[in-house]
Amino acid sequence: MNLRIFIVWFGLAVLSGGVPLCADNTRIADELKSPMAVVPLKNTLGEAVFNEAIGSGEYRYVGNDKCRLCHRDFFVGRKQDPHDHAMSYITDSEYRENPKCLVCHATGYGVATGFISIAQTPRLANVQCEGCHGPGSNHLKIASIKKTGGGFLAGTDRPDRLKRMCKSCHTDRWNHSYTDFESAYAKYRKAVPK
Repeated sequence: MNLRIFIVWFGLAVLSGGVPLCADNTRIADELKSPMAVVPLKNTLGEAVFNEAIGSGEYRYVGNDKCRLCHRDFFVGRKQDPHDHAMSYITDSEYRENPKCLVCHATGYGVATGFISIAQTPRLANVQCEGCHGPGSNHLKIASIKKTGGGFLAGTDRPDRLKRMCKSCHTDRWNHSYTDFESAYAKYRKAVPK
């Protein structure tokens, strides 16, 4: 869905009172009954690997402004993607500060150096590059020294982890964006996933 179509669709939904996130309040209420928000990166890596990596201080969220310097085509392409507007689904709802919503609608919520709030960390609002790949500081360090990729906890060199990151938010309950995961995943390997 391109940005113009998304904006028209979202605007019509708001005007008609059918804000997409609030369309199924029973589903949301059921989800919010479970005890904890699951941090996608922790879910992907497992608690031990997550704690070791984040505890090392080697992995910090930097924001996608850094990504655009080397990956401009992906940065521009993602501006047309619903992930880059994920906060708009919850911003004007009663769920805007709910940890269970923020883990999937912001970048790095629940992780040290990740999203805290719009007021404190606006640069990490929405689902940015690091929302899928994990903190980018180590990637930047490697790229500046070796001029190569790598250094992500869930990078393209680790497709099993990257797919688990996707599936941490795109569960059976919340999946409204695709019917075939492998096909959707393959599209996201391109700068503009259409």
